Amino acid sequence: MTQDCLNPDNTPDFNECIPKALEKVVSPQPMSGKGWANVTGGGACSTDADCHKGTCVDGVTAGAHCDDFAIQCPEYKDDACCSWQQNRALAANFKLISSFFGSDGGGCDACAVNIMQLWCGLVCSPFQADFMQMHMPYPSNSFRLDPMTGVDHVKVLEMNVSLSTPFTCGLFDSCKNTPLVSVTDALKSSVGFLNYQAQTGSIGHGQFMYLQFGRNASYFNHSNLKCDNYSQVRHPTALASLPLQAQLLSSIANPAAPAQCPCSSCRLTCNAPSNSSTHITLVPNPISIWDGFDATLVAGVYSGIAVFAAVLYLTHRTR
Repeated sequence: MTQDCLNPDNTPDFNECIPKALEKVVSPQPMSGKGWANVTGGGACSTDADCHKGTCVDGVTAGAHCDDFAIQCPEYKDDACCSWQQNRALAANFKLISSFFGSDGGGCDACAVNIMQLWCGLVCSPFQADFMQMHMPYPSNSFRLDPMTGVDHVKVLEMNVSLSTPFTCGLFDSCKNTPLVSVTDALKSSVGFLNYQAQTGSIGHGQFMYLQFGRNASYFNHSNLKCDNYSQVRHPTALASLPLQAQLLSSIANPAAPAQCPCSSCRLTCNAPSNSSTHITLVPNPISIWDGFDATLVAGVYSGIAVFAAVLYLTHRTR
C-alpha cells in the first residue's frame, strides 16, 4: 500500500488522492530523499514566517526552517513501505490521537502510543506484504458511504489485514478505560475498537480494511505499553523507536513523571504502587450495601417501637 499524492490539510478529496495498492511486491526503502526530512526531530526557525504554514510544530515539522514534515515512525526509518505523502498524513492523524487518547486530554498515554504504533506498522512496516493483501483483484477499489461525513460514493482501497491477537488485546486493554472508549458503545470491545479505526474512521481517508485476528507468525505484531507501567520508555533506545509524537506525550517526555496512566483511565493503576499520598483500590467484590447490617439489633429496635406504639394505642382507648 502506498500513496503518491497530497491532500491539503489532510482533507481527502475522496476520489483522486487516496492510498493505492501495489500490483507487485516491492522492496522497502529508507525514509530519505525527496519529500523526506533530513532529521527526525524539529527544525530551527529564525522567524515564524520561515516555518511551514507560519508555525513550527514540535514533532510534526522538521528541517532547517520547519519546511518539512518530521519522520513520524522512526522505528522504520531505515526500511519502510510508506511514502513521504503518507508520512504527512500520519503527522496530522497522530496529532488527533494525542488529543483524544493522551493523558493530557483525560486519556492514557500508553493507549495513544499503542494506537500510533499500530498505524506506523500498518502503513510503514517493511513486512507489510506478510499481513496485508488486496481484498479484490488489483486495484482493489470500491465505493462506500462515509458514515462520518454522510458523503456517499467515496472511493476506497480495500485491503485484508491480519493482526496478532495478543497485540490487539494488549492495545485494547490500554485503551478500554479511557473516556472516549468507555462511553462509546461501538468501541467497548477489542474488535469494535479496531474496526471503528480500520473501517468507519478510514473511509474518509480512502481506505477500508477487513481485519482478521490470530496467532500466525506472519500476522502484524508489536510490543505494547501497559497502562499501569511503561517504564521501558525511560531506556533511550526504546524511547527513540517510539512514534515521534508519542515521544512528546507528557508522561513520556518528562523523565520525572510516573510512567503510568491515571487511575481514571487505567483501572490497573488504581492498584499499582504510586508516589501519591492518596491511593484508590479497586476490588473485584466491592462492599455490599448489607455489610455492617446487624439484623438482630434492627429487629430489636423495631420490636420495641411496635410495643411502645401498642401501649400508647391501648392507653388512648381506655381513656
